Parts: sequence; structure tokens; C-alpha cells
Amino acid sequence: MPQADMEKTFDVDAGKYFSAVADYSKYPEFVEGMKAITVDTISPGKHLVHYSISMLSKDMTYDLDTEDNSEQGTVNWKLAKSDFFKVNNGAWKIEAQGPGKCKVSYSLEVEFKFSVPGFILKPLVKSTLPTMMNSFYERAKKL
Repeated sequence: MPQADMEKTFDVDAGKYFSAVADYSKYPEFVEGMKAITVDTISPGKHLVHYSISMLSKDMTYDLDTEDNSEQGTVNWKLAKSDFFKVNNGAWKIEAQGPGKCKVSYSLEVEFKFSVPGFILKPLVKSTLPTMMNSFYERAKKL
């Protein structure tokens, strides 16, 4: 099952980066391929997030059970429903590294219901991580 992990330090306040990550409904404004998002809040910090994306030349929808904790700087998710993902689990960890600086760790585990060879999927997932993390960085700088 393809898994990707990445860690990077950014010159932005950890709270601002966390805010960019936890503001799911704004993703279509700055995350490539994201078409629409709706968020059902279950309880404070727990959400069912409905995603509509364009990926691998297809329009797709899926739902993630998401839990965010601003004090710990964490966002975790697990797949709730999808016609194309078998697995979509992951986590963000955002840690302050002094004033105006944070270390961001991202992990993702995905598997599709249809056949996508690992030699194609693994590089695709890994190559999109730096771009995606930088998108959140650019968003955080504007907050």
C-alpha cells in the first residue's frame, strides 16, 4: 500500500499553518485539484469532511472522518466513504520552532479500489507532497 511521509520547516507561525490546514472549506481556493468541500461538524474538533476533487483525469468524491487539535497541532483522518479509495488515512503534525517558524510533518497512506500500479502511484503521491505542503504555507502566510 503506497505510503508517503514528509517533513519540512517553514518560516511561518505554527498557529497560522495549523489554521490553514484545519480550515477545510477553504481548500478549493488554494489546493490544486480541489473542486468543492463541505464540512459536517460532529463535535468540537471532529468533522466529517466531504471532498470533490479532480485527480488522475477523473472527478471524484470521498468523505473523511477528521479530528483536529489546535493545542497539539495535529490533524488526523481516516476514510469514511469512497467509490475509488480503499484506504485514505493520514496525519498532519505542526510544531512551533520559535517565533515565526514551524516544523510540519505529513503522512499519508492511500490505496485505490481500482488497479493503479505501485510504480506509478507511489511516485505520484510523493511528487505531489512538496507542492501541496507549499500551498498550505502560502495560505498560512496570508492569515
